Amino acid sequence: MLDRIHEYGECFAAPDRWAIATIVEVSGSVPRPAGTSMAVRDDGRTIGSVSGGCVEGAVVDAALTSMESGATELHSFGYAEDDGISIGLMCGGDVRVLVQPLRSLGPVDPRARTHLVRDLPLHDTTAGSLLIAEGLGITLGADALCAAFDGDMLPDAVALAAGHVEARVRAAVRAGGAHVVDITDRTVPECPVVRRLLVESTTTPARLIIYGANDFSAALAQAASTLGRHVTVCDARPVFATRARHPGAHEVVLMHPAEHFAKELAAGRIDGRTAIVVLTHDPRFDLPVLDAALRRELAYVGAMGSRVTHGKRVQELRAGGLTAAHLERLHSPIGLDLGARTPAEVAVSILAELILVESSARAGSGSESAGTPATARSRALPVRLRDTAGDVHDAARRGAEPVVTAATAERGPTAAPSGRSCAATPRRTATTKEALAWM
Repeated sequence: MLDRIHEYGECFAAPDRWAIATIVEVSGSVPRPAGTSMAVRDDGRTIGSVSGGCVEGAVVDAALTSMESGATELHSFGYAEDDGISIGLMCGGDVRVLVQPLRSLGPVDPRARTHLVRDLPLHDTTAGSLLIAEGLGITLGADALCAAFDGDMLPDAVALAAGHVEARVRAAVRAGGAHVVDITDRTVPECPVVRRLLVESTTTPARLIIYGANDFSAALAQAASTLGRHVTVCDARPVFATRARHPGAHEVVLMHPAEHFAKELAAGRIDGRTAIVVLTHDPRFDLPVLDAALRRELAYVGAMGSRVTHGKRVQELRAGGLTAAHLERLHSPIGLDLGARTPAEVAVSILAELILVESSARAGSGSESAGTPATARSRALPVRLRDTAGDVHDAARRGAEPVVTAATAERGPTAAPSGRSCAATPRRTATTKEALAWM
């Protein structure tokens, strides 16, 4: 519910007319993650989506029935046969959806809170019938837990309900997103599950700090903000670091990049979810920020420039004491190998690589671990520019199968530059302003 709580203002204004459907558990290939919610009004109007269309109709029907009965229910949807009749997910995954009349929240209003803990029915609603019997664990009683709060301290009601799994509930609160915590009865050998809690928490948006103000930073800030990032653009040049040039940024700071990074770090506003993108293309600004950022476990550190520029940066950073493990964290040349040229296209390339790096880290695939040779990286993954050779803008390279030799695998990102720089090749008759800015 908390994923789009700020869109539910009209729902809370008329709670008798609305129900909220929330994905609580997923497995396999599914279009939306746990925590995704959709509001359904008594006339069938909806806000949001829980599957991208596969099961929306069934969820709306369940919500309408739920509003009529007042029951809070769980509904499971699995794989649907491609016969046009079955209700389910065509992608082959399984999803469990909690459907709850909004009026059942009572006086609890989670709109101004960051955490929400609710009781879940123990079992799914039986297909084809509506069972209200609380003893069967299919619906919730009037005393079901529903608590909205802020901070790390659990309310007494939540701590009491959690019992011996209080530590797990606290961990779920800190992790953010949506998690189901099972509570078992330890007095019997089978330790059956006797209660289930849905723990939802919102987290502050992950930060993207862009050092260097130009057309590329403006496009990147605009695109990143649509992905829910908190975007800061910083530059020491007042003519470029302006709000007018960066309407997509949440903050535009006029300050030396290294000074800004140190200030944000000291204030605790840079953490493991923070991404740093360096676009200044000036070693006086690039190197101090990169040296400091690469020494920390950040989500992503990328720098724009040609292979020649990257090679020079690496030499300077290595001379400053960075190890090969530190330099492995640097994504340069920045972005995925999409053939991007314009500022808007380069923004897509950079954000695509950022998403790839973050998703790989969450999955624990190891493709982003330090020291992983190029030959060990899955060929199913998109190609990153740092893992290619030659002109950054060379279209001919993207049409050929990448060749990884033992030498290039061992070379890694810290080797001397190879191939051409991103200057125009003889095949091109002109070099655009965007290409020059990226060089």
